[in-house]
Amino acid sequence: MEMLLKSEKALDILTTISFAQFLVITFILGAAVVFVFKFRKNIKKAFEDYRQNENNKEALMQQIIDNEHAISKLTETHEHDKEVLYENQQKYRQQSLDKQAAIDCQFADLMEKIDELKEMIERQHHETQKIKRNELREKLLSSYRYYTSLEKNPSQSWNEMEAEAFWHSYSDYEELKGNGYMHTVVKPAIEKLIVTKI
Repeated sequence: MEMLLKSEKALDILTTISFAQFLVITFILGAAVVFVFKFRKNIKKAFEDYRQNENNKEALMQQIIDNEHAISKLTETHEHDKEVLYENQQKYRQQSLDKQAAIDCQFADLMEKIDELKEMIERQHHETQKIKRNELREKLLSSYRYYTSLEKNPSQSWNEMEAEAFWHSYSDYEELKGNGYMHTVVKPAIEKLIVTKI
């Protein structure tokens, strides 16, 4: 009965409103229905997201529990590993020190041999230079004696090839730190010779 009275009141209200008011009310109701429809989708999506987040949270919690168990297990073995590591470090350190001492000893022996070889090479180099310098001096003196001799070389001349060979030998002699009469006697006399074409 109460329901019937309410529907009669609603009919009375509907009959007293104008067409424009009816259109406005219809538009408002339509907008409300569309709003509710869209809002329901958002609510549904929000509930689905919430449900998904709850599932993710449960999976994350399970992963945290598994990780805690793994960390606990690692912590148990960590102390043992630390002791083993310390023992190994001490052992390897001593081995390293022993090897370094052996290497240092071998290196010192090697350096001593290298120094001996260096000295020997330097002596040989010095002797070789001395021999070469003496050979060049003898060759230069021989040329000097021949070309400056009025008896053997009355024209006091030589050709370009002979002059070039002499001056190359003279340059080599100077590079070997040759000195003495070569600079004061031989060179001035040789420079006086006449150079002829071949």
